Amino acid sequence: ANVYYGADERGWLYFVSSDDTKHSQMIIDKPEIAFSIVWYNTQNHKDRKAVQGKGICRPAANDEEIATGVKLHNQNIPEYRDKITVDFIHNNEYGSRVWVIEPTYIKYWDDEATGEESQEFNFDRKV
Repeated sequence: ANVYYGADERGWLYFVSSDDTKHSQMIIDKPEIAFSIVWYNTQNHKDRKAVQGKGICRPAANDEEIATGVKLHNQNIPEYRDKITVDFIHNNEYGSRVWVIEPTYIKYWDDEATGEESQEFNFDRKV
């Protein structure tokens, strides 16, 4: 599914989505997910930046995670700043919530910084 991600200092990913979307229903059923985030220069196909990974996805567990997800969402999509608020997440009729991905594996590449080499990272999941 295409969603707008934000990342915190730990590398956890956050996005906002309603419970009734197909991807949310699939996450509720099986929280082990794969994700991909990519950017490329349309003028130079060898200038790519991307993150691929696996992890555990879940609804935000507390107000701190909700606030972090809202803040990151609105930094990346400022035109929704007045609509996507902590209060909206708590009280909206759409079932929208903040989702958190705790990565267990990440593959990162940045052609500009590292050429065509990628870097891989494995993480122990802390519950």
